[in-house]
Amino acid sequence: MLTEPMIVEKAFQPFAAILLKLRQPEISEQAPPLIDDVIKWVKEKGGELTGAPFFNYVSFFPGGIMEMQVGMPTDRVLPPEGRFATGTLPGGKYASITATVPYHELHDANMKLDEWARAQGHDFDGTVQGDSFVGATRLEIYHKDPGEDPSGHPVTEIAFRIK
Repeated sequence: MLTEPMIVEKAFQPFAAILLKLRQPEISEQAPPLIDDVIKWVKEKGGELTGAPFFNYVSFFPGGIMEMQVGMPTDRVLPPEGRFATGTLPGGKYASITATVPYHELHDANMKLDEWARAQGHDFDGTVQGDSFVGATRLEIYHKDPGEDPSGHPVTEIAFRIK
């Protein structure tokens, strides 16, 4: 089930993340286990977690290579260290949809939000040319794991920052 797409306002959000460069089929195997690593590192550094885990798809290049962040929102920007990057997700307007679907259906939900936002005349954050984008903020925020919702499916907000 997908909600109707809408425009929402989000505040700036400090975060900690591990950066990955990979192909889409590798996401499900490589990215989810890193969430626990980020959580552990934030706690070791004295930071506090302030929200749900997220994947931020920062760049997608021809040939299928993408750069993404596996992150957690934090109470403040912590000093980066080793494989852990820190920073602030930008505030502002986002095109948003909530998907209560299995993880393997999130790509289709992302595409529906992308199509809707383009049809509404919105320009995306970063540099976007066709199916390629660089420097974007394209989030999947994992609010509920499978089984935490009566549907039995995960609940994921998909949010693309728009200009």
